[in-house]
Amino acid sequence: MDNEMIDNNSAAPKSRNARFVPFFLIIVIAIAIGFTIRHFIGSKEILPEPSSELEVYFSEVNGAVSGPNLEERLVNKLTSATSVVDAALYDLDSKSIATALINAHNREVKVRVFTENSHGEEEEIQRLLREGIPVHDDGDNDGYMHHKFVIIDERYVWTGSYNTTYNGAFKNDNNVVWIDSVPLAENFTKEFQVIYSSRGEEKLPQNSIPHPQVTLSDGTQIFTYFSPGSQTIPPLLHEINSAQESINFMVFSFTHDKIGLAMRDQHENGIKVGGVFDENQISRYSEYHLMQESGMDVKIDETSGTMHHKVIIIDEETVITGSYNFSRNAEIRNSENLLIIKNNKDIAQAYIDEYNKLW
Repeated sequence: MDNEMIDNNSAAPKSRNARFVPFFLIIVIAIAIGFTIRHFIGSKEILPEPSSELEVYFSEVNGAVSGPNLEERLVNKLTSATSVVDAALYDLDSKSIATALINAHNREVKVRVFTENSHGEEEEIQRLLREGIPVHDDGDNDGYMHHKFVIIDERYVWTGSYNTTYNGAFKNDNNVVWIDSVPLAENFTKEFQVIYSSRGEEKLPQNSIPHPQVTLSDGTQIFTYFSPGSQTIPPLLHEINSAQESINFMVFSFTHDKIGLAMRDQHENGIKVGGVFDENQISRYSEYHLMQESGMDVKIDETSGTMHHKVIIIDEETVITGSYNFSRNAEIRNSENLLIIKNNKDIAQAYIDEYNKLW
């Protein structure tokens, strides 16, 4: 304290400069921060805010974290449930999601789970059973119970390519749509009731879907299909053949000849067609080789983990997504869901950004 007083008194003629220098530095730093923020905002890609009725999420892999991961997001959704949760899950090894289902059950929410027979003995499924949650599987059917959807409170639908596993959230590239729509929830509830009550023996035909076309308040249109009950190939071919400028896809398994041929024909017609394939699914049955030989802009995913999307984007406006791989098994054997989302450029742009990231 004494030294400070002595210094101040003995250096009186210099005190103005001493005060001026920090002030000058503050101005310089403020200007630098301003330019930095301006540059950051100008250069950082900012996705448009999604509609409150329709949101899209992507898995955060390779250490990239920009928000809650898929596991955390689903746990948050389940935590908000107040009356009913119906979950059709191909695979469940996430302890956090199983715990969220148990907690909902303990809050007296009606929870039901339907799973693939080959995953019925996994520990988290057994936990649900021990806690009194009814779980059915599809038995020893020809094909997989391949759904990955959750319906909450008969109003909200969660679906996409994401299996509720550690790899699904943290290692593999996946996407999920979260949709606030009572009519769409009715579609998925009808599918759940049919497969749950029949142990997968019965299928929901297209003419039994309560609302094949759903329109949200912002004009977004959503078309719902369930295989093998629905005719999934005609609407897929219709969307591919309707492309005016571009077709982009990212797909785990792509072996369906009709879909591949339609894309090759569009390429020959001058439509820009490009796609990303998962490396482990490249076989003699894959459409990759034929597309490559045709000069199409296709590549094999080079990121670590599995490229697990099942997505087609038409003209950067229409999005096709769900659990449905583009294969004959998805069409005629597996229990799958397929959504065609139209008239929402913000959502389409989010998928294009994901495609560009993988590319």
